[in-house]
Amino acid sequence: MLEAELKKPVKVYHDHLALSLNNVNFTTEDTRDRTERNTHPNEKSLNFLNNKSCDCRQILTKNTSMDSLCSSFTKDYPPQRNSNDSSAINKGLLMDFLHQTSSCDQSSTEQLHSADVLASLSPHSSLLQHMDTRTHIVIELYNTEQSYVESLQIIVQKYMNPLKSSDCDVAIDKQIVDDIFYMVPSILNIHEGFLDELKKRLDCWNSNQIIGDAFNNVFSCGAVLEIYSNFVNNLSKARDSIRNCCSTQTSFARFLEIQAKEHKGKLPLDNLLIKPIQKFPNYELILSRLIKHTEGEHPDQILLQEANKTVHRILLHINCKEREALQSGQREAVLREIESAIEGVSNLVMADRSFIAFELVTIFSGQSARKERGLFLFSDLIILTSIKRRSGTVRKPNIINYNIAANVETNKYKFLTKIPISDLEFVKTKDDNSRKSIKEIEYLMEDSKKIQQILAAVTTLRCPHQHLEEAARELEKDLEKQLSEKQLNDGQLSVVEFTVGGNSSGTDGGQNMSIQFVNPERRSLWEQAFREAKQKFASSLEIIPMPEFISSIPIRKTRAGLQFTCAASTLGAQNDVWVCNSDGYVGQVCVLSLNAEPTVTSCNGVCNARILCVTSVPSEIEWQPDKGSTSMTNQLKSTPSFEENSENCTKTIKVQSLSTLFNNIHLDSSSSSDNESEKDFILDTKCNIHKTDHHPLQPFDCGDFSQSTMWLGTEDGCIHVYNCSDNIRIKRNKIKMQHNSAVYHILYMNNKVYVALANGDLIIYTRENLGTGWNTSDPITLTIGSASNPITKLLNVDGKLWCSIQGVIKIFNVSTHQVENEVQISSESKPITNMVVSQHGVWMSIQNSSVLKCFHSKTYEIVVEVNVSGPVSKMLSNCDDIIRQHKAACLRITALLACRDLICIGTSAGVLLVIQSGNVAAGRHLVNSTAMPMPHGHTGHVRFLTCVETTEGSRSNSNSRKGTQTKHKKESSILLISGGDGCEDFRNSNINSMNDIAGREDSTNHLLLWKV
Repeated sequence: MLEAELKKPVKVYHDHLALSLNNVNFTTEDTRDRTERNTHPNEKSLNFLNNKSCDCRQILTKNTSMDSLCSSFTKDYPPQRNSNDSSAINKGLLMDFLHQTSSCDQSSTEQLHSADVLASLSPHSSLLQHMDTRTHIVIELYNTEQSYVESLQIIVQKYMNPLKSSDCDVAIDKQIVDDIFYMVPSILNIHEGFLDELKKRLDCWNSNQIIGDAFNNVFSCGAVLEIYSNFVNNLSKARDSIRNCCSTQTSFARFLEIQAKEHKGKLPLDNLLIKPIQKFPNYELILSRLIKHTEGEHPDQILLQEANKTVHRILLHINCKEREALQSGQREAVLREIESAIEGVSNLVMADRSFIAFELVTIFSGQSARKERGLFLFSDLIILTSIKRRSGTVRKPNIINYNIAANVETNKYKFLTKIPISDLEFVKTKDDNSRKSIKEIEYLMEDSKKIQQILAAVTTLRCPHQHLEEAARELEKDLEKQLSEKQLNDGQLSVVEFTVGGNSSGTDGGQNMSIQFVNPERRSLWEQAFREAKQKFASSLEIIPMPEFISSIPIRKTRAGLQFTCAASTLGAQNDVWVCNSDGYVGQVCVLSLNAEPTVTSCNGVCNARILCVTSVPSEIEWQPDKGSTSMTNQLKSTPSFEENSENCTKTIKVQSLSTLFNNIHLDSSSSSDNESEKDFILDTKCNIHKTDHHPLQPFDCGDFSQSTMWLGTEDGCIHVYNCSDNIRIKRNKIKMQHNSAVYHILYMNNKVYVALANGDLIIYTRENLGTGWNTSDPITLTIGSASNPITKLLNVDGKLWCSIQGVIKIFNVSTHQVENEVQISSESKPITNMVVSQHGVWMSIQNSSVLKCFHSKTYEIVVEVNVSGPVSKMLSNCDDIIRQHKAACLRITALLACRDLICIGTSAGVLLVIQSGNVAAGRHLVNSTAMPMPHGHTGHVRFLTCVETTEGSRSNSNSRKGTQTKHKKESSILLISGGDGCEDFRNSNINSMNDIAGREDSTNHLLLWKV
């Protein structure tokens, strides 16, 4: 496109540069010969420069670009650089040379090539040619920008303003005019300013002049991206408005025709409106050429590269918006065609609605009556129509979707009813024969494939094989016959049963509806499309989208009975998650590395007891007290938090400046034990055998204070401390602290570590003097509970320590070491199993309960109460009856995690759910909130939930100042990780249950990863 522009006789706007390039004349053959005979060899180089470059008129008339000119020169005369001369050619040298060569004739040209001029120009001859190319490209940039601005001015002055004028003969609504020229005046303002910036630089042009900053100053502004995005989104609407007005108003069509004839290029309005979309590819091409012809040490080189990145980013965004607009136009076109094909239907075209599938089906009515119907599936509803065969001439439809196009030619459709997909539920099929038939069909298909492979191998035999081949082909025909008969005769496989307005079991009333498809394959495809559409529709009702499932990672058991107990992410440069396993006798740590692709790098035993909790603790160097902060509440209000909790598992990551980052960080992770009953939360009598005081079994290494550490709490009362960067396979723990009771929970807060013991004690570890690390020999011991009422959970809420003791929360003041308040959570004295905080809401679950409660952190009033049994039952509707009934009978919440504005919930059924927490942050009254199930989960219990930031820039700047960290925080993404027994896609549970591998996978621990 740029070469085509060069071919045109363009108007030159900066004559003082272009004229200098134009006026250089070629010498005659005689003069050239005389010069070659009488001049020094170095002077030949300059004569060649005169003969090869600087004639703009030749470039324009002979389709020759400055790029090709330079290539030719450098090929014949490689540039000789003077190593001592590091400066670029200045404006005076360039303009003096251009002036002298343009003002002299052939004889004076010979005089120009004196020894003095050669001495000054010869070292820079290649640079001069290089700068000529760069100058020409900048002039070309200015000319194309001027042409673009003129086109926009024509749109505004020749089209928009006259149509808006009261004197205009065309009677058109002003709103339609605004729709047609939406954002064009704003685009014109942007580029008029950019053109002025280019003019200023060309007016004072020199060899060191920069252009890249003009691009960056104009196009790095977010308003430019927004204006162009709005223009692209509206372009389809503008074209439709032009087309409709031309068809309905001849005066408007005549007005457009007249204006197009007056345009110098005879371009109609449609072609002018497309120019903004074509502009940024032109910018990218020109910038690439400028970068190529700008020296590496030139001050404009870096600016040009930044400008190229900015332009490329805008170009990608515009292309994406253009694709979306195109897809939206096609989607609406399909909906309009369907609306015209169905008699009696209206208002089918909606912004968020899309057509998915069409099927000719049979619906059972009464005892034996069957009626043929048309079934249209959309993204938010289904439409049922009656069918009548067409007679006479058939009008060819324009419907884009192949699925309906073949049938609409021969059928007429009359609207009967529409049903929202949210009101439809599959009824569980109770006939085991259908499951057996599906299995038989799968076996026949597998056998058919194997026979085909055998036939392919038989044909390669060199020995006589006629009888073998005939037998194989006969067997192939027999299998095909059995398969077709099985698919056709077994009608049950082609039937789908719905309940409208009820539940999946049909016990809540509702009306049942049975639909028979043409064959089982069509039924299976339609059922899968319906489930996906319903899941997407349910997710669209939430303001925050559902987490996106990435992958599952199996963790093979090195010992029988190993189960996940807890997990926590490390601090510092390494992006690892420590996942703890135990079988009651051995504690094991698996390290999940998130660098590049998630991978389990090691899995090793660390102790001879169950690991109940694990916590990340920052180093003393990383932590600095926030002297300017007096209110922890204000910090929490302004800081997003990411919290994680499993049945004994809690984790919070505060993303803020380092002065407050580790003041509030809550990276503790404790877990559910193997047994989910009350004895998990009652002190084992074995823990009372030893009444020794807490003391370190190993001396503390004073060098450890400079590294972040991982604290592991075990059932036998030990706390093992490792460096985050340690290779746990080859290194032992740095510190081992023994207590006289099991360690239920560890929490880091305000440069202290709080430890909850099974005997009701709260242990507080503090740092000694700067550079000496933790005081492990003399911690503070406070009795908050008792052996029969242990502390099971700790949580940092607005700078106060919430301690859960059975069904009571004791609010502990970390400054005075006094209990300030008590809040009764459960009247039945059942212990609190999970507890997380999100803004002003504290979410809790009670032991053996499927109800999630949210309390206000200031008023302590309950503001939300959610029962997850309903959504879980719907998600389990495809499971086997016995499995579904068993999971529903013992359903309880086993894990909690607060991540951004989501509360993630893990259950004993393996189903994970999310709740939006933002709408209850400041609420004081009971509000309704819906738990949305995720399609992927575990076969058994969800043992823990955790999350970690995965953006490299955010991780590498974990020790940076607040300003830098805030810059990267917006680009960070959160990786949600769940650990549990097995892995399952609940949308295909029925199929998975028949898989031979399913049984083996159920017993394997899996980590599931989502992107939030």
